[in-house]
Amino acid sequence: MPKPRGHEHTTLTETADLVVQVVEKIAGVKMIAPGEIKTTSRNKNGHRFVTIVYTPAGCELIITGQSVQKVAVHIENPTIIINELKKAKSLREFVFKERERLPGV
Repeated sequence: MPKPRGHEHTTLTETADLVVQVVEKIAGVKMIAPGEIKTTSRNKNGHRFVTIVYTPAGCELIITGQSVQKVAVHIENPTIIINELKKAKSLREFVFKERERLPGV
């Protein structure tokens, strides 16, 4: 992965940090940009979710645990990310979902 330009946007939550550690090891990742952290007020049932939203630039990971954080990943072929995340031993307790965000829709 190339050198990060500038400063990081925000820090990563504990849940997002686990996911980003796996994504950093994937070949072809150009940039990882963490977004702002939003706290949730729903029941804490202990489940952790990763929703992968495919975008023209790559994908956006919506990582939900005790809070919600979006992490943008720039990559040529974003479909390999879901396979790598599902194979990762450290992410066994996560639930994965996929969806697309296309321009003009």
